[in-house]
Amino acid sequence: MGFNRFTLNIILRSLGIALNALAISFISLNYQWFFTFVFFCVIFVFQIILLIRYVTKINRDLAQFLVHIKEQDTTLAFSKHTVDKVFSGLSKEFNKINNEIKKIKADKIKKQNLLNQLINQVGTSIIILDNENNVKLHNKAILSLLGTSESELTDKLFSTFKNLKSLAVGNQIIETIQINNLTRRILITRIEIREENEVSHVYTFHDIDREMTDYELQSWNGLIKVLSHEILNTITPIFTVVDTIKDCLTIDKRTKALKELVKKDIDDANKGIKLIENRINGLNDFTSKFRLFSEVSTPKLSHTNVHDLLSDIVDLYKSSYPEIEFVLEIKPQNLLLNIDKQLIELSINNIIKNAIEACLQIEQAVISISAFKSDNKILIEICDNGTGISSSIAKKVFLPFYTTKENGSGIGLSLARQIMFLHGGNIEFSSNTTGTCVKLRFNEN
Repeated sequence: MGFNRFTLNIILRSLGIALNALAISFISLNYQWFFTFVFFCVIFVFQIILLIRYVTKINRDLAQFLVHIKEQDTTLAFSKHTVDKVFSGLSKEFNKINNEIKKIKADKIKKQNLLNQLINQVGTSIIILDNENNVKLHNKAILSLLGTSESELTDKLFSTFKNLKSLAVGNQIIETIQINNLTRRILITRIEIREENEVSHVYTFHDIDREMTDYELQSWNGLIKVLSHEILNTITPIFTVVDTIKDCLTIDKRTKALKELVKKDIDDANKGIKLIENRINGLNDFTSKFRLFSEVSTPKLSHTNVHDLLSDIVDLYKSSYPEIEFVLEIKPQNLLLNIDKQLIELSINNIIKNAIEACLQIEQAVISISAFKSDNKILIEICDNGTGISSSIAKKVFLPFYTTKENGSGIGLSLARQIMFLHGGNIEFSSNTTGTCVKLRFNEN
């Protein structure tokens, strides 16, 4: 409606100017009406000026509003007197748009603050640069890594990491730098984010030495824990048995004479010797496992039929655990792998033993074993519907000698991964409340 009134106003003003122009033309033919002619000319000029002011005022208000939108300035407010009264609803619509811009701007600030808080909680150092290498975003970790302030961040970044500018998008490099008089190896990755015509370069920096040190410490702690457990489990009962044997063979700190020995003394001494033998055999078995982990032989590869390999293993466990349903599926049936059969059998056995232990307390326990091709890889997948494990423990399952079992060695999965690496493959692990899956991933021959 306001636009129609504006058009009508322009038409009427234009008509008035046209009529005035006709009057001027008519009066100009009669020289006796000179002052009337001058009067109409002044009115004509005044009408033109008013028309121009009327039109430019609307344009000026619109232009001013659009400029504020462009600059994202929401301080501009429109009252009902700001624009011409023929546009009675225009000031209201302007203010609506203005309020929406304010809301969008506030949401943007909130999201930016949230993003800043999130990346500051990340231990990985992150920095985002534009095409001119100006810092768009960074977290506190990068300042801590470089030991610098925000004002000197860019200079310190490129002076510390010499090859940063030559790092291609999607690639990663390792640079050795000095941090607080310590030599550190930093893994640098770069990705690129494009938004319309703007490009952002995201760099992440991982302190490999620190991560490796943490990993090694966890491994050593696990090893010390397991060794202490095994040694104490062997020595403690041996000490007790030795005392028992001493009681059987001595009296008043002297060795009993043959005639002083009774059958019970001999039987107790014999039992003690057998117990010592059992504990020594247990420690010897653990030592053999430890040696197996630390000295895995180079695989002796040969083409092996996967169906035959898995069938033999499953048949063994079916007879030993009839309460568990074993499901075997292999596609195609003639699937072949170029592997060291003995080492892969060892890996699969360790994984199945873990699955069995997870299913012992489950009704209708099922362990499914499948082998198939996927993306030029051959996968052997072992899944159970057992109790699963928590995410905090899942992150540590491949740590050597890490175990949550009372009598576990913590070697099984770490040994399986080592064997898979020797075969040029990999092992993947996932677990939740509905069970656990382990995938052995081989390169297709």
